Amino acid sequence: MTEYYYIDTEDIITDFLRNKLIDPRARAEASESQSFSPSNSDKIITLASPTLGSVSCITEVTIDGINSGKWKDYYWDYQNSTLTFYNTFNGTEEVIITYKYGTSNWIFSDKVDEQLKATSFPRISIFMVSNPAVRQGQYEAPMESNPSIQIDIWVKDKYIYNVNDRKYSNNYLTRYIGNQITRAFEDNENELFPLLYNYRGLSGVRTAPYSPQYQAFHSIVEANFKSLRTGRIEVN
Repeated sequence: MTEYYYIDTEDIITDFLRNKLIDPRARAEASESQSFSPSNSDKIITLASPTLGSVSCITEVTIDGINSGKWKDYYWDYQNSTLTFYNTFNGTEEVIITYKYGTSNWIFSDKVDEQLKATSFPRISIFMVSNPAVRQGQYEAPMESNPSIQIDIWVKDKYIYNVNDRKYSNNYLTRYIGNQITRAFEDNENELFPLLYNYRGLSGVRTAPYSPQYQAFHSIVEANFKSLRTGRIEVN
C-alpha cells in the first residue's frame, strides 16, 4: 500500500537553506544530537524538545554510524518533529539525529503573521512563482513539473555584519547572502534529490526596491528545478 506525505516545495528549499547558510544573528545556529534505539518494525522517530526553543532543521542522521540521506532514506516533518524512514528498523540499530535549534529563525516559507522587529532581520522569504507540469507518457505516467522559486533577502537599514574583517550592510549584505544562496544550490544540489533536481539559476542575486515599510534593503534570487509528483512523497 502506497503512503503519501504532502510537502510544499517552498518548505524543501527553506529546510535546505537553513542547513547551508549561517544566520548573521545566530538565531537558530545552536546544534545538538539525540540518540534512539528504534524497535523492530518501527519507521517513525519523534524528536524530544531541544534544549531551547524548537528544531530548525535536521543536519545529519546516522544509523550505526552510516549517514542516512534526507528525502532519499527518510523525510522530515518540521511541524510534528518526526522523521519517517522508508524502510523499517530491525530493532538493533542506533540512530543519532543532529539538528539546529533556537527560539526564532530567519528563513521562512510562509508570510509574516506578526509585526517584525529590527531583530527579525536579516530575513529570507521563499515562495513559488510558477509550476507548469507535463505528463511523462500516457495517463498513468507521472507528472514532471518545473517549479520556479523566488527567494527574497531583506536587511534592516544600518545593520552591519562583519565577515573576515570586512563589513557588509544594506544591499552589500543582501547581495552577499544572495551569492551564498546560489553557491549552496550549485555545490549541494544532490541533497535536494529526488524531490528536486536539474537546478537552473533563473537570476543571480539582483537588487530589488527598498522597503519603506520595514526600512529594509532587498535583493532577489530566482531558481528553477524539475520535480516528479510535486508536493508529495510516495512510499511503497
